[in-house]
Amino acid sequence: MKSYTRRLLALLLVAVMALTCLCACSGRGKTLLSMSKDGISVTFSANEYELMLSRIKGTLSQYQYQVNDQSFWNQKDKYDGTNFQTLNEFYKDSVLNNCRNYLVALYLFEAEGLELTEEAYENVADLMDELIRTDGDGSKTKLNSLLSAYGVNYDILEGIYLMQEKISALQLHLYGKNASLIGSNVKDEYLAENYVHFHQIFLPKYNYVYETDKNGDTIYYYDEESSQKGHICYDSGNGVPGTKEDGTPITDANGDTVYFVNDGQFKTIAYDSVNGIPSHVMEEDGKSYKTEFLTEDELKELTLKAEALNTTLKGSTYEDFEKIMTEENDAMGTPNEYLDGYYLKSGLDYSASGEDYEYLDDIIKALATMEDGDVTLVSSTYGFHVIKKYPHSEKAYEKEENTAWFEDFNTNLIDSLFLELCQSYYGDIKINEKVWVDTPDMLTVGINFYY
Repeated sequence: MKSYTRRLLALLLVAVMALTCLCACSGRGKTLLSMSKDGISVTFSANEYELMLSRIKGTLSQYQYQVNDQSFWNQKDKYDGTNFQTLNEFYKDSVLNNCRNYLVALYLFEAEGLELTEEAYENVADLMDELIRTDGDGSKTKLNSLLSAYGVNYDILEGIYLMQEKISALQLHLYGKNASLIGSNVKDEYLAENYVHFHQIFLPKYNYVYETDKNGDTIYYYDEESSQKGHICYDSGNGVPGTKEDGTPITDANGDTVYFVNDGQFKTIAYDSVNGIPSHVMEEDGKSYKTEFLTEDELKELTLKAEALNTTLKGSTYEDFEKIMTEENDAMGTPNEYLDGYYLKSGLDYSASGEDYEYLDDIIKALATMEDGDVTLVSSTYGFHVIKKYPHSEKAYEKEENTAWFEDFNTNLIDSLFLELCQSYYGDIKINEKVWVDTPDMLTVGINFYY
């Protein structure tokens, strides 16, 4: 149940992130939330809340959850980590909090004296025209009929899209493009609190399957950067060039002279395994390399090696660790792709993305109990990970070699700061309890994929 709960929480996060470009306006319908401060009054309707619920339900449906089954929503657990709730209660409350954030955003847009540009209005107008043309087959009435399943109509949806533009303008005003207005001290603090940094020696529990010749020997080719890309890399230094009976060279499909091992029979081809690279056999999908698991004896040997490395590297310096890391990774055919090591977001549930990433959660869990410089061993389906915890590099989020880890850094930082800002205004928000009681639940709300 724990893994199941974590997956649901991660899905909620995905859905919530998708909704950050939606926000409520006073719109039409009964007021659910209201806020009055400094002469500025903003409201959020029950209709807009219903739309938010419908989008969450649509996201869950796409992940094959049984969203039309009452028993699914009646499941009870500590989904928020503290209180026992049904899934229905958890999602309703979570979306309500989202709506509080949008309401505060509306207030802040007015309080900052911001106005939408003509371009923003034109963007929304074009979007609404497109919806009438496509979804409504040219009829606003037909579009309204579709939107009614989610508690809104043309006017309310148009207002929501205008709020999308307001949210974008507000965040740009507060934080700048790509977080340019956020100080490095704030970014460094966010990095320290939300990311773990480590290097690893990876010992795979599998072997790659490589292209072989008729003798079963692995074929080595020149690498991708070579002018002879695609040609076989022969060991011309130690090998013997093959010749036919008439003395002419024996050549391959590319016309290159074939070199043989001087074993008296000249049947074994002399490949240059030092300067060449083996050619991987691809899986049928053409997207990944084919592998084969180690034999039982090979796995036992690898296990002993991993445990010995872990013991040897306890108390090692960073320099010593990286030296052995480079040697071992090279020997295993595992390139050191990340010069500054690995950065993982500590609050993210990687396993929710699929079983292939569960081991990342195990690594994060191990790092949480370690001090900088500590070494430990983590075993996963794929291999052994001898990891050493590192302090964060200065401005790691700006380093080109760390792009893979920090693509969403600025976005996540802005979301975090914005959420903290919105929550500081929660005490100013009032909820209409009578309207709240009548709002739909997760079973009865429509499944929304598009709006």
